[in-house]
Amino acid sequence: MMKNRFKEAIQAGRPQIGLWLGLSSSYSAELLAGAGFDWLLIDGEHAPNNVQTVLTQLQAMAPYPSQPVVRPSWNDPVQIKQLLDVGTQTLLVPMVQNADEARAAVAATRYPPQGIRGVGSALARASRWNRIPDYLHQGQRGDVRVGAN
Repeated sequence: MMKNRFKEAIQAGRPQIGLWLGLSSSYSAELLAGAGFDWLLIDGEHAPNNVQTVLTQLQAMAPYPSQPVVRPSWNDPVQIKQLLDVGTQTLLVPMVQNADEARAAVAATRYPPQGIRGVGSALARASRWNRIPDYLHQGQRGDVRVGAN
């Protein structure tokens, strides 16, 4: 299982410096991932990103220490599940207005019986196509979910 450096830093109380990516470009994501930022947020709410462009940016950032954070376009369980499957570990879910919406966002990130995330690990980059032992259990522990108003 890949470490989630963003989660570790939050738990340790370490300050972090990051930047928002709005160009939908794997080239700029790779350039900035090597520039020393602790995290880079791939914005799907206000930038023209979709699951495919997020995937290419995650791939470009993979060799670097910057932790990707992904902001989906909406608190949509289908989009959240797809973003997790392509390897997103940390989500900044927009427009979470109340506890029910927060619960819905979290449910989309969890496998049954705790949530509604479908099991497609044989097809998922996040599980390294079923090469990560016990991914279904470990995958839920490594993700960070952050709601935003």
